Amino acid sequence: MYETPIRIGAYVFAGAGLNYDRNTLQLQYGGIAIDEWKALNFNPSSGKCSTADPQYSWNCKFLARSPQDHTLYAGPRGGLNGYPADLGDVYVELGSTVIHMQRSGLHTPSLADLTMFADRLAPVAADAVVQLNIDAQTYKQELRDTVASRIDFKTYLPQKPLRDFALDKKFLLNPADPLHPYVYLHFGRVAIGNQAFEFTAAEFRDGIALSASHCGVLNPEFYVPDPNCKLNFTTSRGIAVYTDYATTRFDLGPTRVTLLYSMQIDKATSAELSTFIDSFVEVPPTQIPAG
Repeated sequence: MYETPIRIGAYVFAGAGLNYDRNTLQLQYGGIAIDEWKALNFNPSSGKCSTADPQYSWNCKFLARSPQDHTLYAGPRGGLNGYPADLGDVYVELGSTVIHMQRSGLHTPSLADLTMFADRLAPVAADAVVQLNIDAQTYKQELRDTVASRIDFKTYLPQKPLRDFALDKKFLLNPADPLHPYVYLHFGRVAIGNQAFEFTAAEFRDGIALSASHCGVLNPEFYVPDPNCKLNFTTSRGIAVYTDYATTRFDLGPTRVTLLYSMQIDKATSAELSTFIDSFVEVPPTQIPAG
């Protein structure tokens, strides 16, 4: 088994343990995950990289050699030959151990990140993993206690309700990348009806302004870019509101706000949403608890 120092690059160690079948060590970071297992019949020169379960295998090909001469292999995006290497799906063999490094949440590691991981991995005894997990929990609490200091955008809360909904939860969180938290808002339904009983909102920084060709992502943990949205209306405060079928999105300066709330599904009018959106006012992140 191998481990890295508790803090490495831009990734935060979150914990380690055996999988259900007790044949794979799984290491979890904010932004990356690692599986380790015994290297039986590992033969990437065949064009396949074995997974933890020997009955399965995936396409892979040579990616790079690290400064310490470790060979890295990557799966092609889409799983087909001819696709570019997927830096979020990388294998390296260290002695009798195969290590599979995968993206986890928002980030795809860079090649420099990956070679750094390969070269910094060092043997660790099984009982040492217990102490690593203790250290990880201590660091996790430290990150939780100081979460507001890492917000790099303005934070807002609505001052008026949206019909049939009330803001009942608000957190600063990001399990996938604890070094870069965002605002999570939950709105619970207060009326009884055969309709959705909740919706959520996220606030985070997006360096590209909303437009008909850029909706960005729903939140930093759901990193599937939405290319198409439309300008639906502009509020009385001049806030441009973009929508697609299931979401409503707007910018408040450098802050992107995404609502998992649909004008079509929830049959909301632009007047209702305009009043709600215009009621968002800046609040210090220290007034929003850690989630």
